[in-house]
Amino acid sequence: MEIQLRDYQLEAIESLRDGIRHGIKNQVLSAPTGSGKTVLAAYLIDECYKKGRRAVFVADRVNLINQTSKTFDQYGIPHGVIQAQHLSC
Repeated sequence: MEIQLRDYQLEAIESLRDGIRHGIKNQVLSAPTGSGKTVLAAYLIDECYKKGRRAVFVADRVNLINQTSKTFDQYGIPHGVIQAQHLSC
């Protein structure tokens, strides 16, 4: 399944890319609840994967890791989870 982004999500990603073009390597993308941050993360990580690069997704909540893993599975993005007592351990 291909990731379909909304217009405002595409704008956010283009803003990140513009920052990179201007030499800003460390950036934070913040967005309100319900704006599709997990899908944005999946898109960006999939882009890295397609280029043969690695990426890390870090979250401080088990439910966020589970949600993100499920989203990655949905879009066919290969990934693993490093977490104590995780279901896959």
